[in-house]
Amino acid sequence: MNNVFEIVNQARRKNKLKRELQDNEKKVRDNTKRVELLDNLLDYIKPQMSPDEIVLIIKNMKADYEDRVDDHIINSAEISKARRDISRRIRTLTEEDKQSQGKK
Repeated sequence: MNNVFEIVNQARRKNKLKRELQDNEKKVRDNTKRVELLDNLLDYIKPQMSPDEIVLIIKNMKADYEDRVDDHIINSAEISKARRDISRRIRTLTEEDKQSQGKK
């Protein structure tokens, strides 16, 4: 019985570490993207530009990223719908299989 508790404890610890690793990888990815964004911004901004021109560049970049976010939201919704459809299909097939097993 003692081994069962130890196995459960170790499994929970392993899952916690996995979540921490995924969270850390996400932070690395997000910060890497921020660095790239700032590099891109530096490529667009030139010393002779007026503050209004710089603001316009930033607004255009913001709008572009907002459009990308919207695209990702739409894509996530489509993927979720496909997953739900697959789950329904699996349930239907499982029920059909149970019914056919009962007839034998």
